[in-house]
Amino acid sequence: MKNNKYFFIILAMAILIKLSLFVLAIVNAPQSKFDPDSATYLATAKVLYFHGAFAQEDKDGTLACEVFRTPGYPIFLALLHNLMKIPLSGVILFQIFLTILVALITYKTANEINNKISILSTVIVLYDLPTTVISLRIMTEVLYLFFLSLFTFSFILYLKNGKTNLIILSVLMLVAATYVRPVSYYLPAGIAIFIIYANVPKSFKKVFIQALIFFVIAYSLLGIWQIRNYRCCKERSFSRVARMNFPGVGLFQRYSKDKDSLVPATTPARYYITTTLRAFLSFMTRPGSLKYFNSYPLTVIGKTLAYPWVVFWMIGFLVGSLKIRHNIYYQFIVFMILYFLFVTICNAALICGERFRVPIVPSLAIISSYGWLIISSFLARRRNLS
Repeated sequence: MKNNKYFFIILAMAILIKLSLFVLAIVNAPQSKFDPDSATYLATAKVLYFHGAFAQEDKDGTLACEVFRTPGYPIFLALLHNLMKIPLSGVILFQIFLTILVALITYKTANEINNKISILSTVIVLYDLPTTVISLRIMTEVLYLFFLSLFTFSFILYLKNGKTNLIILSVLMLVAATYVRPVSYYLPAGIAIFIIYANVPKSFKKVFIQALIFFVIAYSLLGIWQIRNYRCCKERSFSRVARMNFPGVGLFQRYSKDKDSLVPATTPARYYITTTLRAFLSFMTRPGSLKYFNSYPLTVIGKTLAYPWVVFWMIGFLVGSLKIRHNIYYQFIVFMILYFLFVTICNAALICGERFRVPIVPSLAIISSYGWLIISSFLARRRNLS
């Protein structure tokens, strides 16, 4: 009962902070809701609503097939903003609501693994600054985070129960997330392999069929969109955005592009190690900022609190990730983190930042909470011995 009271207070404070920042943004920085990519999503949603086509509209009214973006977020905007006539501020309020749901889903997910880590996992998600700030913009991250959290929860349930219907539910959530952001396009292949790995001691035939079901459903549903792209404009990929980013800011072949500006003694090996490390640190440790609200005191407060918060959950994450041992649930969570780390660094090495970390905040929170459980248990044993 006492824990429920504390949890309610923590949840209420987080909602109050999010709503306060929402009001401040409207009053003090109304343009902060727009990112450079926001206009594209809004324009595509408008065309989708009025013309029933996923396309961009030229000034003369000509429609050009859209293959750079995926349709998930424009559909979300078309439903809320264009069909239901909800203003963009209302859309952002709905995104804030989704972040609360993500925290509650994280609570349920962590509780399925170990009920001792559920509250802290939820707190880390609720008070994550990049997640809070990105929810106040017309951007894909929050909707993607919502579906990915549902996937993680349903897959953890599958690992516990081994039921095929949970496999189907989890793959549908992952496909929905991928239609919002294509970064998880290759994840179903990895998950299919993980299904076999997690169930090796069991009936291989059943496990292989479940892995095959996951793989086939995922790429059949994703393949529908690839076929559409090819028929529209001979585009073979699920989304052109990956093909555009990879050669521009990706990690591979960066040395040949940057070598003229480097110190002559810099070798390719040293360059790639240094660049990868910098990208990793930027991805994992940049705390986020409140500078977008045009308030200097708030910016200072954000910097003062954000860095210690990152240090706090990073300590737990490092300890927890070293102690996953034979726990298949923690192994799965770490597998998810490694996938997003690898894909993000490979595709966006030069621009890695806290925004790219948002999709794995629930996963980081669970491992960090597990790490702090280990730390607190160790300290408790030391006190008992002294």
